[in-house]
Amino acid sequence: MLALLALVLSPSMVPQQTVDEGPSHLGAYLTTIAGLPRPVAAAFGPFQGRPNALFIATRGDAERPPSVQVFEPSADPEPPAPNLAELGADQLERPVGLAVSEEGDVFITDELQRMLWLLPAGGGEAVPAADAMALTLPAGVDVTGSGEAQLVVVADPGAGSAKLFRGGSLTPDVIGAELLVRPQAACFIEGPDGALQIAICDRATHRIHVFDLDGGHEESFSQLGPHPSLLSGPSDVEFADGKIFVADRENHRVQAFNTGTAIGELAYRFGVHAIRPGEGAGALHYPAALAVSGDAQLLAVAEPMDDRVQLFGRAPGAEPVEDPLRAAIGPPAAHFGPSLSGSGIYMATVSPESHQVQVHDLRGKEPAKISDVASYGTRFGMYRTPCATWLFNGGRSLLAVDEGNARLTRSLLRVQPQRPLNADPELAQQLDGLDLAAASGRPFWPGAVSILSPGTNNEMILVSDRATDSVLILNHDLETIGTLEGDDESGPIRGIAGLSPATLGTASTILVVDSGGEGAPGARGGRVLEFGPSGQLLRTFGEGVLLEPDGVASRENRIWVTDRATDRVERFERQPGGAVRHVGGFGGRGLGPGQFHDPRGIVAMDEGRLVVLDHGNHRGQIFDPDHLTLIAGFGGRLYIEPLKSAATWVPLQPKSNQPEGEGR
Repeated sequence: MLALLALVLSPSMVPQQTVDEGPSHLGAYLTTIAGLPRPVAAAFGPFQGRPNALFIATRGDAERPPSVQVFEPSADPEPPAPNLAELGADQLERPVGLAVSEEGDVFITDELQRMLWLLPAGGGEAVPAADAMALTLPAGVDVTGSGEAQLVVVADPGAGSAKLFRGGSLTPDVIGAELLVRPQAACFIEGPDGALQIAICDRATHRIHVFDLDGGHEESFSQLGPHPSLLSGPSDVEFADGKIFVADRENHRVQAFNTGTAIGELAYRFGVHAIRPGEGAGALHYPAALAVSGDAQLLAVAEPMDDRVQLFGRAPGAEPVEDPLRAAIGPPAAHFGPSLSGSGIYMATVSPESHQVQVHDLRGKEPAKISDVASYGTRFGMYRTPCATWLFNGGRSLLAVDEGNARLTRSLLRVQPQRPLNADPELAQQLDGLDLAAASGRPFWPGAVSILSPGTNNEMILVSDRATDSVLILNHDLETIGTLEGDDESGPIRGIAGLSPATLGTASTILVVDSGGEGAPGARGGRVLEFGPSGQLLRTFGEGVLLEPDGVASRENRIWVTDRATDRVERFERQPGGAVRHVGGFGGRGLGPGQFHDPRGIVAMDEGRLVVLDHGNHRGQIFDPDHLTLIAGFGGRLYIEPLKSAATWVPLQPKSNQPEGEGR
């Protein structure tokens, strides 16, 4: 049953200022819609006679399916205003972008179905708004105009371009293919001469690019950084008041840039980093999407990591007044990216804000960071957007994939496990790398990485490609020797997440997490596919148990899988003959021991450690895999405080003869 959600604005919350009364800004906190199942996109538009209804696309959770929910902002605090409608619950699988036309038609992108859907204003079933092959892996969408003059633009990070649909055509024009890397969102803006232009945010290059409607490049501005006017992982753009509003996701704020002759000049910014778990009231936590009402009086910010949408309104002054006390609260919690790996007494994690890979030693009172690998850049040996790692050979060897550079990098770590724990800023030596797009002969969006039989003549390096839902197989010399993908027997793979080697008797196999499953419109659920070393499909498992699986780890006859939608870790065991059976799991949403929020990477280490990257809670949890008792937590102080009374940390000791390769 859909939970009742309310959006209430008291009369004092709705500013009535006009331009004649002096300068104003759109960034004063008003209220929060809480309890949403992972809102990923928002838009204002007409609905049932209401000119500025708020549409919110949600990814869904264990209890509620993906859908678009509609609210009416109200100045009357009593009674609470319920959501007006729920749309598309039987057709959407993983919505990511949302726009509403001036007639009330709703455009939704779905990354699992690789579709642009149109929900007609009058109701009824969703219909395709693009040819089946027009989009590779769509994200943000915007719409302007009507009838034959209607324009719809879709950011397509899987193709490294944007697609512009004109007048209801199902076939688009391609925008920015020579310049864009990972375009996340696009919107229509008004140029200096009043002509329409398209602004696109690129999360890999941390820049905003502006094009004319014929695809001509007009302007680019900003770059990576934490300071005012700089961006880190921008995730959405909106246009209002003659300004481009940008969801500056990894800086946890919204920035408004001027257009016209001063395009790219910072007008103002609002939002501060949410430090405490669940903190809101204007504090932002990975803002993913923006929406501005037609009268430019309301701005909505969607935060899927906190299951909420915050609303901001217009207030006097050219820019918000900063809170001088905020600096005294302290630094934000540490952030750990979606991937981790481990080997020996060492662990590697992705750091989204620093765009580095961090190496940790497990011998201290808690895991201690001993080095940052590489720095930000496009040259060999640098990362732009590292997304996954694989640590092996007792912590001496590291693979990393970088989605921003579409590159695989191989490094040597000069770890010394027999010496005391010590930091070393020059721990890593970059050995070589591979341009994955060149190796595959197509646009490549790397996701996960793993290695099978390291250090042998049969060594195979595996890199998943989100753009094609396949796995590229390389030999030790980084030469392509094959691919893994769905077939007639297994059905298509839709949404590859984790990769891991496993053991079947004396042979090694490959586990591939399919976060979307075979699927169908309205269906939900994921699975794990197990392939033999020659690429033959051996079995699938997890159907009916896994909802949105992500990370996978294997040790001996046990397999663990994290599930983002249920906030759980599911456990499977291999039976005689090789079959895999579900034997339970643990977890659930929360901050306590064994509770998670958006669990992602997972690693099972030889030393009796099961490490789960509790991504949404900015921490990791380390368990005894036999008894599932908490050994330790690591990460942000406020997030690991609830774990301390339950943790029984026993520092690891190096083995005298470290094995050459460990599983994940």
